[in-house]
Amino acid sequence: MSEDTPAVLDVRDVRKTYAGGVEAVRGVSFSVARGRLLVLAGASGCGKTSLLKMINRLENSSGGSILFGGEDIAGLDPVALRRRIGWVMQGDGLFPHMSVRRNVGLIPQLAGQDAARVELRVREMLDLVRLDPGEFGERMPDELSGGQRQRVGFARALAGEPELVLMDEPFSALDPITRDGLQQDFRQLQADLGFAAVMVTHDMAEALIMAHDVAVMRAGRIVQQGTPRELMARPADDYVSGLLETPRRQVRAIAELTQ
Repeated sequence: MSEDTPAVLDVRDVRKTYAGGVEAVRGVSFSVARGRLLVLAGASGCGKTSLLKMINRLENSSGGSILFGGEDIAGLDPVALRRRIGWVMQGDGLFPHMSVRRNVGLIPQLAGQDAARVELRVREMLDLVRLDPGEFGERMPDELSGGQRQRVGFARALAGEPELVLMDEPFSALDPITRDGLQQDFRQLQADLGFAAVMVTHDMAEALIMAHDVAVMRAGRIVQQGTPRELMARPADDYVSGLLETPRRQVRAIAELTQ
């Protein structure tokens, strides 16, 4: 991030210790600027999701500070904060008793927008994720495919015009073709709208494909952070190198098929 690009999110020496003394996050620091996607990668249990939850105060940190738009989130109302941050989770997290239209319009409605403005925003968001509002607006989540549900999840996350979007394994439950298409669509949405984003994944190939920057976590710490190209060229240690071996092996296998 260049010095003249302000950080939307600034995480400073953040720590999380659970009851019983379990240290899930140990002194993590990073910044994310507008239009950038930072991926938190690493094996299960390394602290990725705990860190993500602290950013929108689903969990409170045990130390350090988190600044969103220059404000320390410790001084913000948690509910109001969450309405300013888009959230996309594994398995979409849609409300099953609400139609697509009501799911997407929920945040604008809670923000006090009138019915006409909410409806306009719903149509804009569904068009943005390539779902026809007339065809899909009144459908219930259980009437949609996995890919369609995740598209609705993205539309809902973006409906409040957030500066920051948080994603926890958003593509992991999808088949490979749908997953690839949604990954590409998300990158285009971010390029068009300019929001900052943090994504958690244990899939290193996904991290390399999608991220502007990757922070590799192990035992609650960031052991290496850099662009995908930097990580591939100079892994910091055997742990990072081991995580990179799967995508490297996939590339080699495909190259052999083309020879």
